[in-house]
Formats: sequence, structure tokens, C-alpha cells
Amino acid sequence: YADEVIQSFKSVCSTTGDYDDGSYWPFIVIDHHLGPKELAAIFSHTVLNVHPCLYDAYGMTLVESAAFGVPSVVNCGGKVGAAALLGENEGCVALDLSGMEKGEITTAETLKEMLLPRIRHTDIDSPERSCSTHLDQIAKNARHQALGWDELSCCRGLMEKLNSLNNAD
Repeated sequence: YADEVIQSFKSVCSTTGDYDDGSYWPFIVIDHHLGPKELAAIFSHTVLNVHPCLYDAYGMTLVESAAFGVPSVVNCGGKVGAAALLGENEGCVALDLSGMEKGEITTAETLKEMLLPRIRHTDIDSPERSCSTHLDQIAKNARHQALGWDELSCCRGLMEKLNSLNNAD
């Protein structure tokens, strides 16, 4: 299934990044494991992460991209664990990606409309991305959620839960 989605995605993308309307949209589809340094290099130049599967126990790429301030698109109506952590439509964007499988152009056009303002207002080489668009605000929210959960936060959350159960008696 994953190979079919990757091939479908590649088929709608220009191999040069140049499109009939004169726009330039470079893309990279990565379908192999990346080490930490490679991952950091990729996400520091990424504008949008697309996580097309309907079901994923966690969806690590959502959290990884969020840590770098990169927003993600998830398939609406799906169940991806990290989407719940980040907050659907607060920390990631939920779109109906099923149209891509059917060859419909609407999903691609929606993505293009979302991305164009972000590309125009974002210096991709700058580590600090401005919040000039709705997509940038989603990226900021996602980054906060992704980096806000560490061992100490986990322990605090666990203690709060245990205390609430203890106080329920």
C-alpha cells in the first residue's frame, strides 16, 4: 500500500519542480531510513510534511517535523496517534487525501493554495520562521506540542493522574 501511495504522489509531481503554470515546487519523497543528522538537514529545509496513511499507531514523522517547525497534513477521518497529540487542525492539518488516489486535482490544488503564502513569506534558510500564515501558526502550535513533552512532563502528568485518582476516593 505504501509503495502505491508513494508512486501515486510521485506521478502528480513534476520531476523538475517546474509546472505548466510557471510555478516551481521542488519536492523530495523519502522512502528509506534517515539518521538524526540527515533528518535534521531535510526538515530544516522542509515546508510541509504529508502523512497520507489513514491509520498509524503513532506517526513519528508528524512529531519529528513538528520539532523543526514544519506543519504536517494528515488524512482526515483517519486515526494517527501523533495527530491527537499535536491537535488536529491546531498542530496539523486534516485534509481528505483520498482524492489523490482517484487522480482528483482538488487535493493537490488545496495543498498548493496552503503552501504558496508560506513559501512567499518564509525564508527557508532561516531557523526562525515567521507566523505570517495560518499554516505557520499550525507549525508553531505543533512545535510547542512536540517539544513540550519530555521525561519531566511525563512524570508530572503521571503524578497528576495518580493524585486525581487518589483524591477521587
